Amino acid sequence: MKFFPYSLLALAMVASSAMAMPSTTTIHLIGTPDKGRTSDQLVHGVAPVPLSSRATEDASQEWLQTGIAPSLVGTNGQVMYPYGQSRLTITCAPLHICVINLMTGEHITNMSIGDSVRWLVQSAGAGDRPVVVVKPTAAGLVTNLVVTTDAGRVYYMTLVSDAHDYVPLVGFYDPQQLVINMQQQAAQARAAEQAKAEARRKAVVAPMGSIDPASLDFDFTCKADDGHADLENADLKPVRVFAGGGHTYLQMPPDMKYTDAPAVFSVTNGQTELMNSRLVHGYYIIDGLPQTFKLVIGVGNAARSVTCRHGQAGGGGWFSGR
Repeated sequence: MKFFPYSLLALAMVASSAMAMPSTTTIHLIGTPDKGRTSDQLVHGVAPVPLSSRATEDASQEWLQTGIAPSLVGTNGQVMYPYGQSRLTITCAPLHICVINLMTGEHITNMSIGDSVRWLVQSAGAGDRPVVVVKPTAAGLVTNLVVTTDAGRVYYMTLVSDAHDYVPLVGFYDPQQLVINMQQQAAQARAAEQAKAEARRKAVVAPMGSIDPASLDFDFTCKADDGHADLENADLKPVRVFAGGGHTYLQMPPDMKYTDAPAVFSVTNGQTELMNSRLVHGYYIIDGLPQTFKLVIGVGNAARSVTCRHGQAGGGGWFSGR
């Protein structure tokens, strides 16, 4: 990569301009094309933050809510401009280089600078990020620079030169694209969660491996506790109970989806122990093969419960609630 060529006449003009322009010239921004704060003024007027994906995402959310995307000043001295949201003016200095980082994943297709005699400009690359390097030959200069890329972006920049104050590093972020990316990621996460939930719903019972359905044990009886009529516990009493493959399965009545899910306790010698269980598509799946267990809803005097026992249904194939 080479700087744009200069003729002998152009070099003479540069030398003449440099001699005529004292190094202490001060730039007055009133009347410059953007009429806004320069990169140097931003550095001195905006609180610096660590530049990261979180910083640009927060700035993009601010743009989404207010319609205004802020320019960011990094703790490393870099100024980050929102692409297409501000009229930027970059302050450079003679004998110093200004580095302009464009956005990743694009390539420069054209560069045009208004004053190609007193400004040096070249393109470079840093990984998948295109970079533009500019350097003024004197203080007190004002020009503009347009860079186009294969991503369809057009970067319009005003360049000014100052003998003392300058910002050596500027960059860009695209709030609109970042918001689109965040929305797409959120949609993908929701879709993945919905897919998992659908997979869980379709898994009617826990994996039963190669268990022969004929070997399933349906020998269970369930009755309401504490003298409550079975009718009062119709929403709590299983339609049928069977066991196999190290699990006990309770098919619950359809009305249970409108009530609180019961807790399941194993009962051994009068002692109760909470069991691991989960509700899958209308079936309660209990990890284990308890001989006696309770389904309990509520606490204290308001508690209701149903007790199920193994070996008292007479070996019937379907549980009838007898």
